[in-house]
Amino acid sequence: MVSFLKNFSLFSIAGFRNTFNFSGKAGKQEFWFFLLFFFVAYTIVWVLDELFFAKVVNLQDLPIGEFLPGGYIDPEVGVAVLLFRPIMTIPTLSVTVRRLHDMGKSGWWSSLWILPLPILGWFWLIPWLLQPSQSD
Repeated sequence: MVSFLKNFSLFSIAGFRNTFNFSGKAGKQEFWFFLLFFFVAYTIVWVLDELFFAKVVNLQDLPIGEFLPGGYIDPEVGVAVLLFRPIMTIPTLSVTVRRLHDMGKSGWWSSLWILPLPILGWFWLIPWLLQPSQSD
C-alpha cells in the first residue's frame, strides 16, 4: 500500500511538472497514475461543487453541450467543476501525448479524447494507452 501511495503521489506531481512538455515519453505507470489522480480530484471537486456551490450552467445548453460526456451524467454544474475542467485539460493532454510517444504513435492521436465524438474516440484510444511501451 505504501508503494502504491508513493507512486500515486510521485506520478501525479510528475504530470504537473510536465504540464507543457509535449515531447518525450510517459510510461504506463505515469499515465495511469496521473489519470487516477484526475478522476479522484474530479470526484472531490464534484462533491464539493454539489454541496457548496450553486449551479451556474447547464452543460447541455452550451453550443456543443450534447458532445460533452459530463453533460449526460450531471448536466448542471457549479463554479468548481467549471474551473477544474480547463485547468486539468493541458496536463491531461500532455501526459496523453507523451504516453502515445512512448508507444511510437503520434501525439495527434490524443485528439481522439474529443474527436470525432468524445466517447467514440475513447474506444480506439484506450486500448492503445494500455499497450506496453515500445522499446527504442
